[in-house]
Amino acid sequence: MELMLKPEIFTFRELTQPEFLKYQTALLPVLVPLEQSPLWGQFNDNVAGRQNLGSFKYEENKKLVALATAILYHERGRDWIWIKHGPVFATVPNTEIIKKMCATLKAQFQTLENANPIFIRVSMPGKAAPLILPFEHTMYDETVVAELEKTEDELFAGMSQSGRQGVRKAVKCDVEVKEITDERIEYFSEQCYPILKETGTRDGFGIHPLSIYTTMLQNLPEASHLYVALYEGAVEAWAIVTEYNTVAMYYYGGSSAKARETFAAYALHWEIMKIMKERGNKTYDFMGIAGKHFPALKNVTQFKIKFSKNIIPVPLTYDLPIQPLKYRALSVAIKIKRKLKR
Repeated sequence: MELMLKPEIFTFRELTQPEFLKYQTALLPVLVPLEQSPLWGQFNDNVAGRQNLGSFKYEENKKLVALATAILYHERGRDWIWIKHGPVFATVPNTEIIKKMCATLKAQFQTLENANPIFIRVSMPGKAAPLILPFEHTMYDETVVAELEKTEDELFAGMSQSGRQGVRKAVKCDVEVKEITDERIEYFSEQCYPILKETGTRDGFGIHPLSIYTTMLQNLPEASHLYVALYEGAVEAWAIVTEYNTVAMYYYGGSSAKARETFAAYALHWEIMKIMKERGNKTYDFMGIAGKHFPALKNVTQFKIKFSKNIIPVPLTYDLPIQPLKYRALSVAIKIKRKLKR
């Protein structure tokens, strides 16, 4: 009889927020993104159908290997876990380290109280045998990043000619950009969300329920900001921007049809770039463009690349099945459902 040996795994432990911040500093110059911080876990604990599983450190021989924050999703009759933009490794992992991390995550999360996760979604700088490309596109593989350590003149010169023209035309139209700080939940619900629904209908993409955006604004009060571009007193474009660990990110946004005439979105992001620079952030991430695997982002790509030529790769997102048979059945069912909708 052949003896089945358990795969080797890293040692792991859940961290308090102060402990996490200490290890986050130890990872420098590797930057931990907001989605891998305890703040992200606390935000998701307030979203219906989600549960923060905690923030963890992973070690080998008492040496830090990675940090990770995991969120459990209960949706459409299935449980799954998302380690968004993570795990965050101390050094670029080779194939063996990725395999060992996969074995560790499976061992860590395969038995949970009141949940039965089918898979874990992770971002990895390389693919190992257990990892599978997701059956649904939830992330991106390239993004545009403006380097805020440059001077304002250098940032402006780094934009495309049409981008600079857009900013100048917005100035001529007297577009005003400001941050909403008072009663921003009500303001977003009444002034911004209707524009997002218009944007989604016009550009053919789905949007989250209102509660996702308002919960972010409410539960990340210092890490999220709401900016609007006004023309004749009316909101024509808006953006929710996050900042964490010297990285600012354009997380959500929308613009009206009128914004195309007033170039409001150009003024909006140019002002945000300057503000984020003043606040000490090193980069402004426009959060995703159409890369090899995500052609659906083509519409937003043309706008985002007008602000910076700095296109950088993002580690691919993979699924790590915990229950392979259920995962395969789920994947097939969703693909069939998509075909029937066409």
